[in-house]
Amino acid sequence: MSTASQLFRRRLLVGAVAAASVWIFVTDNIVSLQMINGRSMQPALNPDSNRLKRDVVVVDKLVRGALSTRLKRGDIVTFASPSDPDRCLVKRIIALPHDCVVPLSSPDSYVRIPKGQCWVEGDESFHSGDSNTFGPIPIALITARALRPVWPPSRFGARLQPLPEWKKTRIYPNGGSRLSEHRP
Repeated sequence: MSTASQLFRRRLLVGAVAAASVWIFVTDNIVSLQMINGRSMQPALNPDSNRLKRDVVVVDKLVRGALSTRLKRGDIVTFASPSDPDRCLVKRIIALPHDCVVPLSSPDSYVRIPKGQCWVEGDESFHSGDSNTFGPIPIALITARALRPVWPPSRFGARLQPLPEWKKTRIYPNGGSRLSEHRP
C-alpha cells in the first residue's frame, strides 16, 4: 500500500471521528429531533388520531440549567417523568415559579408554583398525565423545548399552536391580584 493512500485513509478516519464527535455534541447539547408519542398534546402535536403518523419535532436543548430562564408560559417541553425518570414526557408549560394555577381536578382551589418549579399540562386533558396528577415539576427535569415539526411532510415547519385560551383563564401570573376575585 502506498504512503499516499495510507495518508488519505488516516485523514479520512480523523475527519470521520471529528465529524462524529461534533454531531454527538450538537445532538446531545444543542438541538436534535424528538418523536412525539401519544395523544396528550393534540391538536398541537400528533393532530391526526392515526397512531401510525407521529410528529417528529426539532427540539432546542439550550433551555437546561442556567439557560432555563429562556422558558416561558406556553412552551412545549420534554422532560423526565417525575415518577419514572427513564420515561420522557411532552407537555406544555402552563405556569412558572410564583404563578398561581387552578388545577383541573380542584376548581375551588389554586396551587402557587414554588421557586425552581413549573406546572405542565397536555393540551388534551382527558388523555394526559400531567401536573394535575403529579403536581408542579422541578424545572431541572426539563430536557428540551419543541420548536417546529419536521415530520410528517405535510406539517414540516408548521408553527406550534399557542397556549389554548381556556387554559389562560386558570393562570394567575406572579400570584396575580385577580386570584382573590376568582370564583369557580
